[in-house]
Amino acid sequence: MNQTQLSPFRRTIVGIQFLFVAFGSTVLVPLLVGLDPATALFTAGIGTFIFHLVTKGKVPIF
Repeated sequence: MNQTQLSPFRRTIVGIQFLFVAFGSTVLVPLLVGLDPATALFTAGIGTFIFHLVTKGKVPIF
């Protein structure tokens, strides 16, 4: 697999973009559809742990 190193500026931009995506999917959408955001955050965390266990810590970035 090709491992490209991002510059600090690009890593910052990707981090900010991910912050907006993560906030929208785990807090904003549950609020809009009437679910508890704490439940969404908890299940997202559990899903992340399962993903890390299944992939043995290898996390791709897209």
